[in-house]
Amino acid sequence: MPLCAECVEHHDLDCLRLAELQLKLEQVQQLQANAEIVNVLKFLLLREHAQMHPRYEDLLKMEAHLTRRRDTEIWRTYQKQVIEPLQSVGLLLQLRNGSEIDEELLQRMLGIADINGFEIRAPESGSSMRGVYLRAGLFAHSCVPNVVAAIDEQHRIKLYANRSIAAGEILYNCYTNIMLGTEERRQILKIGKCFDCQCVRCLDPTELGSHMSSFVCSHCAGGYIVRQPDSNAWQCLLNPEHTLKPEFVASVVERAKEEVFHARDDIYRLELLLAKLGRLLHGNHYIMLDLKQNIASILRQILQNMAHRPSRKVYERKIRLCQEILLVLKVLVPGISRLKAIALYELANTQAELARKLFSEQEHNAADLLGELQQTEVMMRESLRMLLYEPICTPEGQLARNMLRELKELQNDMKVLQQPNDDLIN
Repeated sequence: MPLCAECVEHHDLDCLRLAELQLKLEQVQQLQANAEIVNVLKFLLLREHAQMHPRYEDLLKMEAHLTRRRDTEIWRTYQKQVIEPLQSVGLLLQLRNGSEIDEELLQRMLGIADINGFEIRAPESGSSMRGVYLRAGLFAHSCVPNVVAAIDEQHRIKLYANRSIAAGEILYNCYTNIMLGTEERRQILKIGKCFDCQCVRCLDPTELGSHMSSFVCSHCAGGYIVRQPDSNAWQCLLNPEHTLKPEFVASVVERAKEEVFHARDDIYRLELLLAKLGRLLHGNHYIMLDLKQNIASILRQILQNMAHRPSRKVYERKIRLCQEILLVLKVLVPGISRLKAIALYELANTQAELARKLFSEQEHNAADLLGELQQTEVMMRESLRMLLYEPICTPEGQLARNMLRELKELQNDMKVLQQPNDDLIN
């Protein structure tokens, strides 16, 4: 039973080599059950083919942080779920110089994939996988990156500057989710990438003024409690004597995450939770932003279904949420950003639809509608400018294509409203 049956995605040499392996059906199923085994197999297959050996050697030179990972939970997990299965089915001994493939080498391969891997979204399946790129993996990390990565349907990576970069300035990619708070981002980077982030955002208690981790101070009007960098102390910015215990902060965050999870897809529960947590968390706290994104997503579905006959308040609520999210994104990613582009498009689209609705209901005249559509055009052009860097196969690339069509329709509407002989504006 070949490990790579009916495969249409791998290299011919890989498929032929996998088909030669002497494995039973249950052994193949055991190996296929863990995705991390696939990562190791890709390294091992490079090792098998003489013509691919230079690439294999280059990959092995990449950072793996073996010393820091040794005897950690992830090391032990890989030992049990990846290395022991590979050893038990006898696969390694069937490979070239198989006796030389020891635990250290396999852990190095797994470490290289973890430390240097880029997430690749598969449009055809909606799932994701990881890719290791020799040169792209050399970029340093910052939670305020000046470089953006985009990967196309052929798994080719493109990195481009998201803003003007001065000569001699270090190029930074972001290895984690910028929409998380500092403690969460640093924990992910510590576990997955084996370093403590010391970027400007992580060292700023207010996260560059975004307050994505801040708590409301119950004693000070307009006061916020933040965690001091490289310490476990939570103090009010207005009065350092007002503090929160770290255990309380952790408890609130975990409980809030659980409540958000259970409230998903229920807009009424989400709105109530937003109001409830607003008494404890800053309005820009990453959990509050997550709630706002969830609510905006549900509102989008409501607005797209005209059978709901959405009122003006529904449009205005979504517009306000998009504006609040954009204010934070402009701080975190002042340059080109797919997240900012999508939020800007959602704002522009909703604003235009509301303007058309009010015009059709004769609450606004043609001049009002034209003014709103002109504002919408500016926002859509800015959003489109940022999305044009995205490969067409990605959801963002498809959105850019749709926006081109919508922008053309918008411009046609504006031309009609601007016709000099048309008395609608009077």
